[in-house]
Amino acid sequence: MKYILSLILAITILACSQNNKSEKADMYEASELSLMMREMVTFSKDAKATLAAGDTIERVPQSFYDLAKQQGTRDEHDEAAFQAMVPTYTNALKGIERGDSQQYYYNASIQSCKSCHNVYCGGPLAVIEQL
Repeated sequence: MKYILSLILAITILACSQNNKSEKADMYEASELSLMMREMVTFSKDAKATLAAGDTIERVPQSFYDLAKQQGTRDEHDEAAFQAMVPTYTNALKGIERGDSQQYYYNASIQSCKSCHNVYCGGPLAVIEQL
């Protein structure tokens, strides 16, 4: 009896493992908006390090000003609430570019990210908190 149960278990495991190998995994394809936001995180990490060293942020990627035009994962880019939050972020970027009180405007840019992610896609908040 134990032999039969062991054999059935082995056949089941083998069949399941063969099934999993033949199925194609659905791969997540990042939206334009999420790709840009990943670039924003990289920029923000670099900017934080620059400011911590007492240096000046030299430039802000100009593509960030097109944030409102990026295709979102769930079309959040089309929603009025999302569109209303974008200028807060881009105005903070303009402050950084002007060079006046870069730390203040850097903090304002991070706060705008937090505000938006409290409404849309809260997952990245842990990463944003580290910026």
